[in-house]
Amino acid sequence: MIEQLQKSWWLVAVRGLLAVIFGLLALLSPYIVIFSLITFFAFFAILSGFFILTLAFLGEVDNRMLRIIEGLIFLGAGIVVLLNPVTALGGIMIFIAAWAILSGITQIAGAIKLRKVIQNEWFMILNGVISIAFGIVLAGNLIQGAGVMLMLFGAFAIASGIFTIILALRIKGYKA
Repeated sequence: MIEQLQKSWWLVAVRGLLAVIFGLLALLSPYIVIFSLITFFAFFAILSGFFILTLAFLGEVDNRMLRIIEGLIFLGAGIVVLLNPVTALGGIMIFIAAWAILSGITQIAGAIKLRKVIQNEWFMILNGVISIAFGIVLAGNLIQGAGVMLMLFGAFAIASGIFTIILALRIKGYKA
């Protein structure tokens, strides 16, 4: 596992750099980031619905009706979000909160698996703890705190990006 990570350490570093850039954008232009997230989600849902429906009609036979329902839900949700982005903000914030919590859990589990292979795995654990804390705070303050939460998201993204870059450099320098 560590050999594969060492070969692609730079991808981990680029991911960290992108997180730092996103964090800075969130702090400096929060309304642009909010609008971008809402628009991205809307188009993602519309395209997902289209592809799920296509799969239901062209390929899937066993679960065709479930796929049609799923595709229509995605398509409808995307259209609703696109037409009424302010109302959809709460749902998107729930999505981001859940993503942050699940991401944190995954990072902590990964650090535990890597602790015998790398040193200072606590960077990855700390990143996971920060991610979980961010998700919990966001889940408790959906609509009212969207602007404030985006600022926290920006700070989280910057911290996460820095920790990810440090992890990438540690992976690069690891000697077996």
